Amino acid sequence: MKTKILVSSDSGIDYMSHSYSISSIPSMIKFFEIETYFDYIDITSEKFFNRLKYDTKVKPEIMPMQLDYLRNDINVALESYDNVLIVVSDLLDYSLTFNFLKDEYGKKIDFYVTPATGFVLSTMVIEADKALKEEKTIKEAIKVMENIYNNSAMLLLNPQIDISISENVNEEKRVEEKRKGKINIVTSAGSKEIIDKDRDFVVALIKNYLDLVGNENVLPYIMYSSSYSYYLKLLESKLLIIHKRYKTIKKIPISPNLGMKYGKNVIAIGFIRNLG
Repeated sequence: MKTKILVSSDSGIDYMSHSYSISSIPSMIKFFEIETYFDYIDITSEKFFNRLKYDTKVKPEIMPMQLDYLRNDINVALESYDNVLIVVSDLLDYSLTFNFLKDEYGKKIDFYVTPATGFVLSTMVIEADKALKEEKTIKEAIKVMENIYNNSAMLLLNPQIDISISENVNEEKRVEEKRKGKINIVTSAGSKEIIDKDRDFVVALIKNYLDLVGNENVLPYIMYSSSYSYYLKLLESKLLIIHKRYKTIKKIPISPNLGMKYGKNVIAIGFIRNLG
């Protein structure tokens, strides 16, 4: 049975290598009543965060994809596939939409809602797609996704003020700014916030990362709101120095949804344990 997977755009799946049997469901981003964009189609993640930084009056609203648009994607998918699996993070509420779709399509459609987002979510659907191609059932594919999420962690750094690597900023200011911000640690067991005022909070983030990783084999990743961020370069270099086995670290843009939740300068580092 051929299955098409539709996954919410906060997964960043468009920045990952994946098969044609996986497609993105963009979120709707509304800045003002007459200014609405499809996430990752009409507006990139970095353009969204730049808008937040330089337009202090804007208060965007991020909404699930409208029913009619999603219905059209499903109809197109069912022209070539036997059924559709829709996977979304719980950052947006799709429950009402799913109720309508289930009544319309019955057994041709399945839904899975997860706390995962970003790189972890995109990896989940990529591995689920592989399982389905090996003739696993939808339930078995969902177990694959759950196992990946339960073996992952995400640490979010939110500086109060971002510093661009292109800025002519003296080292004293860089050091001072590195002390201002928050850290959030998110795992399948829950989340916690750390405010570390006594030392460099970048160091605190790396320390917590190492404590969570231990000596296990992991797939590391970074998600960013700005590819020009001083903190992005700093975190990447520290991780590569500390972990000699990391030759490279996968980097993808962070979603507007996470930016609205954790802050406009947010950067995430994380890992998935024992993948493959």
